[in-house]
Amino acid sequence: MNAVLDPITLTEQEVVAITGYHRPAFQLRRLQEMGIPAHRRPDNTIMVLRVYVTTRPEAAAAPEKQEPKLRLIRK
Repeated sequence: MNAVLDPITLTEQEVVAITGYHRPAFQLRRLQEMGIPAHRRPDNTIMVLRVYVTTRPEAAAAPEKQEPKLRLIRK
């Protein structure tokens, strides 16, 4: 029942609590590092949909870890 009362986006205080930053540019960068989709609004605040923070991502949705491609050098 709480889900109906919660706003669809995070508040500015919640974004600060998650990122640890007050500046929107730093907030956006930190959210991207954490893999949380976020957008900058015209008033320079950051918009994060609550669903991206409150739900668990599925294993298939997780990005693949990039492995370096090494070549064997023979002499």
